[in-house]
Amino acid sequence: MHIARKIRNRVRGAIQKYAPERLKRIAWNREYASGYWVGLESMVDDCLYRHIEEHARGGDILDLGCGPGATGNELDEASYRTYTGVDISDVAVAKARARSAGTSRAAKNRYVQGDIVLYHPEGRYDVIVFGDSIIYLARHQLHGTLARYATYLKMDGVVVVRLFGYEMIADLIRRNFDVTEQHRYLDDQVSVLVFRPKRP
Repeated sequence: MHIARKIRNRVRGAIQKYAPERLKRIAWNREYASGYWVGLESMVDDCLYRHIEEHARGGDILDLGCGPGATGNELDEASYRTYTGVDISDVAVAKARARSAGTSRAAKNRYVQGDIVLYHPEGRYDVIVFGDSIIYLARHQLHGTLARYATYLKMDGVVVVRLFGYEMIADLIRRNFDVTEQHRYLDDQVSVLVFRPKRP
């Protein structure tokens, strides 16, 4: 049983990182519809929130891998003007839209279905957020994806990333970007990094 679960998890991980967008979407939709990710539907007081609120400064937020809408509906509503959440799962996006309607944030929260490796934002942002979504990027996609999104930051904008472990990703960020803040939570198991492109 343990071996079968291990094989399933490896196949699942390979699909989520390397499969074409359509197959990734099918896999994520199945998991969200089954309740596998019900724990993401409420994340009150997540350690990420205070850093997003501080850097948003009443401006615009792009959340890549937004899931079922916890971040967009649990941030202090006064801390931002607009919030755009992107997720590959249609099911997660539908849940996020429904939750925003229920919290009266539909006018300022917008949700889009898309693969974050391919998605092209329509504006510039004060904060671009990668929660757990960054770990689902293939290693060879990490730097290019982060660098591309960094071009959509406003002048003083930042990228905020949360990592549960994954020091390889944290090291890549430290080497290639200007890390302005690093915070540790949950007995140093969770890192929050705040960064922007290196300036000449």
